Amino acid sequence: MSDCFFFGCWNESGHYLFAPGGQSVRHAESELIVYCTSDGVRTHIDGALAPRKLSAYWVRDGRDLCWAGQGKVPGGHVGITYHSTEYPQGQFLLHYLDNGFTAIQWWDRCQGDTRGACNSTVLLRGVHTSDEVLAALHEHFPHVVENLARGGPAEKFRKRAYGNELALEPPVQLVEVKP
Repeated sequence: MSDCFFFGCWNESGHYLFAPGGQSVRHAESELIVYCTSDGVRTHIDGALAPRKLSAYWVRDGRDLCWAGQGKVPGGHVGITYHSTEYPQGQFLLHYLDNGFTAIQWWDRCQGDTRGACNSTVLLRGVHTSDEVLAALHEHFPHVVENLARGGPAEKFRKRAYGNELALEPPVQLVEVKP
């Protein structure tokens, strides 16, 4: 089993877990990696770890940074997703997950899907710094970094249904958001 994984779109729509080289990860192994526990609730990482800005009404102590994996708004019973907005593409949060991985996740429309809620995640087994996770991304998934710099997949992957071509996004740089 690899120590580094990428969860997200691979030059087309659909979020899946990949090992280095773009190999799909078997379902049984994937289930152990893409789920973590937050406040006693088993949570899938898809969009749950990327930074969000909490609506002003729910802000406590001047902190509006949140992520969907936190569950409910502070002091409330409603879900964070419905009362927050996505941070800009490329801004990521570092997480230490209870499944034994360190993860960074960001909103990302450069990997083959430009719809809202598209996100990318790098998971590295063990406890690591954001610089170490970024180094693993560059080493094991260089095309993800190239897609960010280009604003989308290489030309050969941009053809879509009905002959429409996927438009490029502006180039994106990865930047850590500190809570």
